Amino acid sequence: MRRPNDVVRLLLAATALGLLVLVTLTAPDAVATLDRTLPVVERDPLRTVLSVASVVASLATLGVLVTVAVDAARHRRAALVQALVAGVLGLVLGAVGERVGDAAGGVVAGVLTGPRTDAALVPVVATIAFLVGADLQRRRRWRTPSRWAVLAGLGCGVALGNLTLQGTVAAVLLGSVAGLAVRLAAGVTPARPRDEVIRAELARAGLPVDRLEVAEQHAGLVRLTGTDPTGPVCVTVVDPDGRGLPLVRRAGRMLRFRAAVVGRPSLSQRGDLEREASSAALAAAAGVRVPAIVALLAVGPALVLVERPLAGTPLPEAGDAAEKGLAAAFAALRRLHAVGLAHGALTPDAVVLDPDGTAGFREMRAAQPAAGELQRDLDTVALLVGGATVVGPDAAVAALRSGGADPTPARVPALLQPVALPAAVRRAVRGTELLAELRRALTGPDGTVAAAPRLERFSPRVILTVGASTVAAFLLASQLSQVSIVDELRGADPLWLLVALGGSALTYVGAALALIPFVPIALPLVRTTLVQLSTAWLTLVTPPTVGHVGLNIRYLQRAGLTVGAAAASVAVSQVATVAATVALLLVVGWASGVSTARLSLVPSGDVLLVLLGAVAVVGLLAAIAPVRRLLISRLEPLVRQSLPQLLAAASEPRRLATALGGILLQNAGYVLALDASLRAFDASLALPTVIGVYLVSSAVGSVAPTPGGLGAVEAALLGGLTATGVPVAAALAAVLAFRVVTFWLPAPLGWVAFLRLQRRQAI
Repeated sequence: MRRPNDVVRLLLAATALGLLVLVTLTAPDAVATLDRTLPVVERDPLRTVLSVASVVASLATLGVLVTVAVDAARHRRAALVQALVAGVLGLVLGAVGERVGDAAGGVVAGVLTGPRTDAALVPVVATIAFLVGADLQRRRRWRTPSRWAVLAGLGCGVALGNLTLQGTVAAVLLGSVAGLAVRLAAGVTPARPRDEVIRAELARAGLPVDRLEVAEQHAGLVRLTGTDPTGPVCVTVVDPDGRGLPLVRRAGRMLRFRAAVVGRPSLSQRGDLEREASSAALAAAAGVRVPAIVALLAVGPALVLVERPLAGTPLPEAGDAAEKGLAAAFAALRRLHAVGLAHGALTPDAVVLDPDGTAGFREMRAAQPAAGELQRDLDTVALLVGGATVVGPDAAVAALRSGGADPTPARVPALLQPVALPAAVRRAVRGTELLAELRRALTGPDGTVAAAPRLERFSPRVILTVGASTVAAFLLASQLSQVSIVDELRGADPLWLLVALGGSALTYVGAALALIPFVPIALPLVRTTLVQLSTAWLTLVTPPTVGHVGLNIRYLQRAGLTVGAAAASVAVSQVATVAATVALLLVVGWASGVSTARLSLVPSGDVLLVLLGAVAVVGLLAAIAPVRRLLISRLEPLVRQSLPQLLAAASEPRRLATALGGILLQNAGYVLALDASLRAFDASLALPTVIGVYLVSSAVGSVAPTPGGLGAVEAALLGGLTATGVPVAAALAAVLAFRVVTFWLPAPLGWVAFLRLQRRQAI
């Protein structure tokens, strides 16, 4: 088997070694200064004492190596082979490290790998690799002496000046990497006791079990099945080798979900087993049928739990009795909740029905004592949705309400969301309308639903936002470190910056003109333009499209449209804007490749290849059935909603011309602002190139989850400008100026417009 802890240790050792080498390469002066500050014993008699101690420590280390090898040869031959392989690998890595240090020279050779004549790196790496590969975790009698012997030898070497502190740390880390890599590649013998030992301990406890068969096994845990004179038993064995597995698995849940959802999970498999036993005893005391705990024993380093499986019919196989069985399951769940116990993993297969009509729960592995109210509500939701997959939504709601005068928790309808369900139930309802049907069946006569509690700490959108912002900040910081942005900004032409500001102002007029033709009522141009300016304030806290769409819908509602009509008008405007922008991008891409040296409208081969590649990708995606169905399901409602108004606008040339003019004016304003920003810093590009760079960066910003596309737009603009030949300094200054006039400066003006429109009840 392979221990999860070994994986973590290998990653940590490799990361620490990489950081140490990186610091040595990037800051050699600081490393050399640190090395000189460490005192070296030069005078007798202390140096003589340390020399004698170093010899004794070296002999002790050699004795430990021999003892470990002999012990492994007698009791663990596989561990001896691993130790020898790890030692050889350590020799090789140490030799390679020394050669690399010789080639690098300087501080790397003098501090990190040590002088070539001393050859200190190789023996230290080989020794550490041998001991790590020998796997002394279960040989405590040799683990402590080996640590002290090696530590004493390394300490004497550093004090005498034979080793540097940085070189010693690097050697230990490199040896650990070698030993752990071999240990993970070959695996280790599990610490789990043999079946004969387990059966002997169970017999001593009064449970004579016949032969045991493996039913489930993974790192550090194995579930065995057998029988005793009373009936079948399930034996769960946990050994120390898997102690890191639950920590890694639960750390992900604790980072993603709030503490009220996760509760207080144990971070070891031993803790899991102890909690399962106590939860089963608590459930039995509440009169709920669960697997009976027979024994909880320590067998050597392992913990053994013995339980009797719960007999009965699983809910999915109950047939006509499933509806009554589900009602009995809800009654049993209420008794669990009454004593503060949450099941934590309710699926239809976990519900077991007895012939007498009672219900129980098959396993209590994820049970949580002293559970909070939210955890108990999540239990109810899981059983409701899982039961609905068997008996249907109406019968499931009736079973939930069978305990009296509507015992449904108020938050249950709001918790009917996929993230609140166990993985098996979530997979079962994926792609169905079951959650919506349950939500409709549970809502009261007035249709009100309690507010949904927050379940996740960090949604995938937040994680993506942080990641995108970090990458963008890193890219911008790396560029800023190469140029003097202050000098560039001082040399800017203020007249061109004013032109860029004027181009930014034109974009809001264009956005208003792009919306007005698709609205069935008359809208004043000035007020609509102020609404578009107000969206500049909202983009500080929302992604660009979200705030723009939401505020426009609110504006149209205040103007007299219904919610559906307002949403349809804004959707049509967005569809027209996207379609016109894509067409403009294709035209610009085509024009940018047209050769001026010959009378031909055929672009260069590179442009044709890009266009053909895009067509091929779209065709390939459309040929994949799941992707095609997803696109159809997403696009069909939008097309159905917007097509009538698009046709109506197309039938009136004036409205169509106004809409196209507004879209072109909006894009032209941004292009003018970008071009003027470039010219303000003595840089310029051909107009098709400027348009193409802007359109690509705008597309990147519209899909970025950051507010206003922050970070993504800057990175896209900077990459596009530098790729087309603009110097890095000028490109960076132009991008900053462009974002100031189009993003930062309009924000306070948008806030003022937002307040004014609110006072006039226009939004």
